[in-house]
This record gives sequence, C-alpha cells and structure tokens, in this order.
Amino acid sequence: MLSVMSVGKSDLSTELSFMLYILREDVTLEEEEMQTYLSNIDWSKFLNLVIHHRVYPLVYIKLSKNGSRLIHENVMLKLQQLYRKNTIKMLQLTRELGTACKALQDNGIRSMVLKGPVLTLQLYGELSHRTSKDLDILICSSDVEKSKEVLTQLGYRPDNTDAHLFWKKKSHHISFIHSEHSTQIEVHWRLNPEIIKSPSFEELWQNKKTMTIYDQQFNHLGNEDLLAYLADHGARHGWFRLRWLIDMDRLFHNQIDPSKLHNYFKLYGGRIYVEQAALLSKLLLSSKVPIEIQSLVVSEKAVELAQMALEGIKNSNDLPQASNPKYKRSMVSALTLKQKMHLLIKRLLPSSLDAEILPLSKPFYFLYIPLRPFLWFWRLLRKT
Repeated sequence: MLSVMSVGKSDLSTELSFMLYILREDVTLEEEEMQTYLSNIDWSKFLNLVIHHRVYPLVYIKLSKNGSRLIHENVMLKLQQLYRKNTIKMLQLTRELGTACKALQDNGIRSMVLKGPVLTLQLYGELSHRTSKDLDILICSSDVEKSKEVLTQLGYRPDNTDAHLFWKKKSHHISFIHSEHSTQIEVHWRLNPEIIKSPSFEELWQNKKTMTIYDQQFNHLGNEDLLAYLADHGARHGWFRLRWLIDMDRLFHNQIDPSKLHNYFKLYGGRIYVEQAALLSKLLLSSKVPIEIQSLVVSEKAVELAQMALEGIKNSNDLPQASNPKYKRSMVSALTLKQKMHLLIKRLLPSSLDAEILPLSKPFYFLYIPLRPFLWFWRLLRKT
C-alpha cells in the first residue's frame, strides 16, 4: 500500500516549503497560513527556486489570484515578466509544432507529440501554465532518415548526434535546431533509452489520443503510456525539476485504466518509477493518487529512490541528483538482469572518441568494435 510514511521530508527550506504550498492544487492561499512562511523567507532564494524548477507560471497565477499583496513587489514583477515571456514562447512553440507535424504528415510520416504545448493543454488546460524548452516528437524508427530531410527543408539542422558512432543504437532521439529562430525539436524513435524496454511505435499508435489546437489535429500518448513515460523520464533525471512531478500530479487526475497500467508493467516494467513518482507527489504536493496506484505494494527500492530524489530536491541549486554516483548506482540496481546486459553492451559500443583517435570512413565503422579495447587503452595512455 502506497504510504508517504516511508519517506521523510524534514529539513525542507522555508523557500521550498512555501513554493510547495503554493503549488498544491488542493490549497486556496490563506494570508494567515502564508504569514507562517513569510516571516523568515529569503526572496532571492525563493525566486531562484521557482525559476530553477520551471514553475513560475503556476506560482504567478496562484499568487496573483490570492495573496499577491504579501509578496515582495519586485518578486511579483519578476514573476509577471517570466509568465508573459513564457506565454509568448509557448505560442511560438505551438506554431512551430503545427508546421513540423504538418510537414511530416504531408510526407507520409506518422507522429505523436510527447510533451510541449500538447502536454500543457492536456494537463493544465492553458498554454501559459507550463514551460517548455523544446518540442518532442515520436516517430517510427524507419522514418528517422526521412524526417531529417523534412526538417532540414523547414530550416532545421541536426546537432552532432549523427556524427557519433552507432548513434541510433546509443541514443533514442536526435535534436534539431532551427537556423533562424533557434527552436529545438527532438525527434524520438523510442520512448526510452534502449536498455529500458518500451512499447513499439505501432502499439503506442493504437493507444494514441488526439487533440485539436487552432484547427489542427495532433496525436499524443494515451494516459497509461504517458504515465509510464513521464515517470521514467523524471526518475532518470532524479526529478531535478519539480515541473515534472507536477505533471505527474495533474496526470493522476486523469482516468487511468488499471488493467492497461498493470499490463504495461508486466510487458515493459517501469512500475518502480511510477511508485517513486507517486510517493514524491503525494509527499510534496499532497497529490490525490488514484486507487489503482495507491494499491501498489511499494518496493523498498522505490522508497530508496524516492528518498534519494528528495535529497536532490532539497538541494536544488546543486548538481542534479541524477548526476550523483550513488543515485546512478541505485537506478542501475533497479534494472532487471536483461536490462543490465543491454546497458553493458551499450557502453561497450564505440563512441566518437574512438573516431577522433582513428578516423575511418563509414563503410569501415564495423572495425571500431574489435579495435575498441586498444583505442580505449591508447586514450588512457594519452591522458597519463
């Protein structure tokens, strides 16, 4: 049974506690309650936290409705500026998303939008309520090369991902940057890195939902697939941005089919990440976790990962918890034996560092595999 008693949240800073209080969807801000935080708050630290976690749209909206007179004037002004800037950015991203998806469709490429404006409208109902750095589009792996041609015609250029050896095996997406307005699009051919088993594009397509924005239809993941995807993404990054956890909080409100969810866990795993997300969301945001998730018997590993992620959230201005070697080891230990083998194979694949030492033309890339131990040893000698 899901229980927050197994994870503690002691030693949260005043600034973090106040931010979490504002972000709770079940709370209407009360001046008397707010005063308990404001008597000992550092406004500079509070603002830095809000910006770091990319939650300034929700914080501004909540404060502007209730309690703004208690907030430092410069803080409200900065939040307002960030909110307005984000609104413009989201409108621009929506326009670019429409252009890209239409171009892909016109060229016979099916696509599903993973995050960005579609996720924002799906979970929050308003484009201005969430931030997005880039656009994430999922396509079939067989369409990757064709999609590169389509996006290039639109003015996008790929980053150096495809310059890396075996990039399609070592990664699960490729990034494109527009040459004029610098919009970034990540084209995914898998939901997760290859070590994590995930549904095929066809399976996800069968479960897809659609949304209409400005008279254009967009495809996106079904609730159960989205829940597993967002939980996996947040866990891999140590929930470094609380924005991701708030996404989970809002998604928990959507109708989740218990049989579909448990079938997903059975086929592809990922249950431990949903457990971790549910623990953190309930603890920090008082989320109303669906009964089908509350009924899960939470593993000790999920509790351990939640506790470690919480430590990273407490120290938000430090490095992401996902960079913490101990957190990395815990994430690896949560993998199945088969996933650990996939991870080992992935790490044994040649990298661009090998190509720097011994440049070979593409037809001879296969030689990097038997040569990798020698190239690794040569790099080690050069360092020492």
